[in-house]
Amino acid sequence: MKKATVRRKLIATVILFIIGLAFLLPLLWMISSSLKKSSEVFSANFTWIPKTPQYKTYVSVLNSKSIPLLQMMKNTVIIAAATIFGQLLIASLAAYAFACIPFRGKNIVFIMLLCAMMIPSQATLIPRFVLFSYIGLYNTHWALILPAWFSVSSVFLLRQFYQKIPGELIEAATVDGAGHLRIWARIMLPLTRSVMTSLIILVFIASWNELLTPMIFLTDKKLFTVSLGINLYNAGDQDLINKVMAAATIVTMPVIFVFLMFQKQFVEGIMTAGIKG
Repeated sequence: MKKATVRRKLIATVILFIIGLAFLLPLLWMISSSLKKSSEVFSANFTWIPKTPQYKTYVSVLNSKSIPLLQMMKNTVIIAAATIFGQLLIASLAAYAFACIPFRGKNIVFIMLLCAMMIPSQATLIPRFVLFSYIGLYNTHWALILPAWFSVSSVFLLRQFYQKIPGELIEAATVDGAGHLRIWARIMLPLTRSVMTSLIILVFIASWNELLTPMIFLTDKKLFTVSLGINLYNAGDQDLINKVMAAATIVTMPVIFVFLMFQKQFVEGIMTAGIKG
């Protein structure tokens, strides 16, 4: 029995290793291409490690004045930070209300909220464009931040987690004279640290990779995000393919760093926020 168990685990490990390697291959190809000359990227004599690595490509990309990637990264970090703060604040308050506060029509309102998940974000682009143009938020970062504050998926995930917290804790806090806002801040938030970390990573990655919305609402290059910066390189001729890969590598590093830093909390948060019942 032990040998059979070890054999199954070994086979599963090998299969997962092969699948993981398949997911890593595009990333490795991107890094390899960024260190080559443009003429070598699609050469018939393909090599993973170039004979003469072109590190100057990274210097050229970082020091470019026509496409200021560092400024775009700064803009994206600001947008991502504001999005994370606003979305987690609103989502956690809404989730607490749906999970812990009894009120008439709660289930109907929550079902209507879930139905909003079926509306594709592309369908709201024109109304948002008209609205933000009218109130003067067009071509500002707020046009990207404000809509991202209201996330149904974040509300749903946090609500599922809040429902797993024993009701006796809330009852005891209520007996001690605590209001809902104090219960949320002193009890719920500390207990949801793991799932909050998971949401921070997911929201950060989504904000960092967003392309369509910045393309619609931003026209000033000083306000551009990293996705628009890479798109500018990609819109050039084939001779810029190594610069595209170098820019993509630079932009990918912060996402990988954030995930590796909070990997344990991310996995824990996803596992503990499973669907109840």
